[in-house]
Amino acid sequence: MLAPEKHTFDTIWGHDVARRYVPRLLSVGRLPHAILLTGPDGLGKRSLAFAMAKAILSAGKPVSSSTMSLSPSNFAVRNEGDDGDVEDLFGAEDDLFAAADEPDLFGDALEPEPEKEQPPPPPQKADPPPVAEKPEKPAAPKPAKGKKSPPRRKEQHTHAAEFRGFDERVCRLVEANYEDETTGHVDLTIIEPRGRSRNILVDQIRSLQDITSRSPVEGRFRVVLVFGADTITQEGGNSILKLLEEPPGYLVMILVANQLHRVIPTIRSRCSLVRLSPLAQDELARHLVEKEKMEGDLARVAAALAEGRPGAALNVVKSKMLDQRRAVFQARLQMDRFGLPALANSSSRLSQAGNLEEVLWLMMSYARDRMVHQVAPGKDQLLVHGDVPDLLEAGKAGLEALDEEADRLVSAYGQLRHPFIPNDRAILQLALWPED
Repeated sequence: MLAPEKHTFDTIWGHDVARRYVPRLLSVGRLPHAILLTGPDGLGKRSLAFAMAKAILSAGKPVSSSTMSLSPSNFAVRNEGDDGDVEDLFGAEDDLFAAADEPDLFGDALEPEPEKEQPPPPPQKADPPPVAEKPEKPAAPKPAKGKKSPPRRKEQHTHAAEFRGFDERVCRLVEANYEDETTGHVDLTIIEPRGRSRNILVDQIRSLQDITSRSPVEGRFRVVLVFGADTITQEGGNSILKLLEEPPGYLVMILVANQLHRVIPTIRSRCSLVRLSPLAQDELARHLVEKEKMEGDLARVAAALAEGRPGAALNVVKSKMLDQRRAVFQARLQMDRFGLPALANSSSRLSQAGNLEEVLWLMMSYARDRMVHQVAPGKDQLLVHGDVPDLLEAGKAGLEALDEEADRLVSAYGQLRHPFIPNDRAILQLALWPED
């Protein structure tokens, strides 16, 4: 299980298009000055941001026109298993830099001009001279079917850089930078909420003004990673806006946000947006089996609990949540058997089963599976905990009671985000038994 700062593009699960984003843009000189990675927590945004930073800091010298073609087909992403279908990172246009109906940048200077007809000799008489007709310019020949028109001359892009792979020294320095900036890469800066603060404060953003004013020391770019862009305060947003509006040519900022709607709109509108989506549960389960050596049934349960998020699935494996399932479900079933007298004992057992957030998450998925088992019996593919059918069939709670319980569990889960929360047993008792 790799830490986020140790990842490269080859070690990230899924996100095929996003992994090719930076190398392709580096090659054509279209790397944006600000990239915003967004998506639910646990998708691997942090790992992808570190991999992007390593790729940018490892970029080589500009690519000459003799060693690289600027054909759009060179920058298309082909997904595994596709038969000829190509996904273009730059849209559906045939030309990366100009539309097909735009005039040639160099006019007609590259084509030989047709010979002009000699004007007729002047008449001998005093009659008015006849009006000479202007010769029509011959139309350009149309390309034959099945043949492409000759490529147009492209504008030179001085900021293009070749991605030849990850430089080992750069990767080592980037990884060290996360632990100690004094021994890390000199052209990398990391900004994130620190200490007890849950926000990125204005003082952290103001420190970037001096850092980014200096040219890169080792390479061609200076990279800034901002983790928690959706926590930047309004004052910090006004400060960082100056960098986004007038960035130095060597600066690349990579911002990471879990909730896109909480990012300040003026920041969001000045970034190149990269949305990450959850993986298919079958694909995530396959990665868990191959990379983490998990059993197939447990891997499917972990992928379902994580809802397709690789980071969340790895946390499920690391926290031993799967080992506590039976203890959690049996403590919940006590309420069906004995009712209110079992409330104190059940809440005590649940509070000792593990982290409160993990316990509530397991109980929500358990309530959901019990409802699905009653509504759609035999549809095991819809169940998260289909490998423990005996616990799904136990208990006497009806659909209405389970639905109300799910609502209470969701409310209790939301209370965990409050800075001042009661103890675990109090939250569990309110979740297990209705107030009336």
